[in-house]
Amino acid sequence: MLRRALNRSLLGARPLLLTPRIAPPISRSPHYQLQYRYSTQQPPGKNPQDSPATDSNPILPADANASLLSSDSTPTPPQESSPSSSTSNPPPLESQLPELELFLKETEKAEKAEKASSGGGGSGGKAGSGGGLGRGEGLPKSAYVSSTDRKRERLARVVFGSFIVSLIGGTLYMGRELDDVERKYYKDLQQGWGASAFYARLRARTNDLLNFYNEPPFEKLLPDPLPDYSRPYTLVISLEDVCVHSTWDREHGWRIAKRPGLDYFLAYLFQYYEVVVFTSQHEQTAAPIIQKMDQYPGYIMYPLFRAHTRYKDGKYIKDLNYLNRDLSKVVMLEANPDAWSENPNNTIKMKPWDGDPKDKELISLIPFLEYIAAMGISDVRPVIKSFGDKHVPTEFSRREAAARAEHMKRVEEQRKGRRGTAGGALLGALGMNRQSANEEKTFIDLARERGLQGYHDMQKHIEDHKEEMLQEQKKMEKEAAEMMKTSLSKIFTEGLPKPPGAQ
Repeated sequence: MLRRALNRSLLGARPLLLTPRIAPPISRSPHYQLQYRYSTQQPPGKNPQDSPATDSNPILPADANASLLSSDSTPTPPQESSPSSSTSNPPPLESQLPELELFLKETEKAEKAEKASSGGGGSGGKAGSGGGLGRGEGLPKSAYVSSTDRKRERLARVVFGSFIVSLIGGTLYMGRELDDVERKYYKDLQQGWGASAFYARLRARTNDLLNFYNEPPFEKLLPDPLPDYSRPYTLVISLEDVCVHSTWDREHGWRIAKRPGLDYFLAYLFQYYEVVVFTSQHEQTAAPIIQKMDQYPGYIMYPLFRAHTRYKDGKYIKDLNYLNRDLSKVVMLEANPDAWSENPNNTIKMKPWDGDPKDKELISLIPFLEYIAAMGISDVRPVIKSFGDKHVPTEFSRREAAARAEHMKRVEEQRKGRRGTAGGALLGALGMNRQSANEEKTFIDLARERGLQGYHDMQKHIEDHKEEMLQEQKKMEKEAAEMMKTSLSKIFTEGLPKPPGAQ
């Protein structure tokens, strides 16, 4: 465009005012600026205001500090520009031709460099807005990249190189040959630097490293059962959506509701089961909820948290195999399918509780759980599996009604048989053939009566010794707090603190 404007100006009869830059050859540097000036010279006898816009002189580079070239090529010292200087007579065009040719050559070189950098002048070239030249085109990168950007690029290269070196070194280290201790643990792995043996060792060690974070921290989540205090069965209850329900609203924030009948459920089954609460929440979140839920006297014997779960395929699994209990005597109440995926036959699948205050699901489960403990079931897994996807309280109630009907049928047959004998007829005549009330009760009814009696006796004992139990609980909490305050210096000077009650 600049070249076409220059050609038009050379062909025109109007004189031009040109003040070329007296400087090194024109650069493509972004610091180079083109300055433009319009000539206001008008032909004699013509009003400048009547001149149309198309008659104005073309845009030419100029320098405000450059001197004008006269016709005799005599240099003149630089003068301050004034409004009247623009109306002075410009030098002849012939004296400006060398400078114009130099400007055109530099422009052609710049255009060729731009086309070469953009792939032959295609549309993929780096062009600025409005078709202008992009920043730094035709120049080496060091001409327009700042020192800060260069430092960042060097740092990125160092970090990337360090990552590659660490990756290669870590791979070689993880695939190294087995030492004496590892040979006893990895019995199936081979030595040598063959591809298959190296990959097998690398995979085995990587899996062990990941399992450190994905597996429970201990092989036994619960301590060994105490013979004098242990229960024959273990009941694992999920905290979320089984015992409590959490809701959030803008007015009150987070609110946690305790399920109806939870206190009675825990107190009643405490005489049959070792109660364990297992949650996939973090300890700092769930521990205060459990303490508030089971504040007194403490029917929950062990709490387990997210750290005790297995992480597999993006799921937190409550694996009962780490529980250190006989799985044939373990029953779990769970509402999350991911949590029971490893032990489906030990789990009573429950629907998540939505906060309904009239819910009676936990109370309805007591007869079935009491039946398992009262009957002394040797393996609970086949019994739970027999219910399939059916609602356990409803199905158990139906089975119990059928068993009671069968029992009443046998009792009636026994009564008829006794009436048909001579001794039965004589006892009946004397009024001594009345059947006891327990004859019509099933074994489940008798077990339920014993359970209710045990529950009431336990509640009475707690009420009578409430103050003593509270004092004992406060004493244990104080001793635990004192143990936590033990400083590191005290451990080095006096040794480890003794457990509570030890002399």
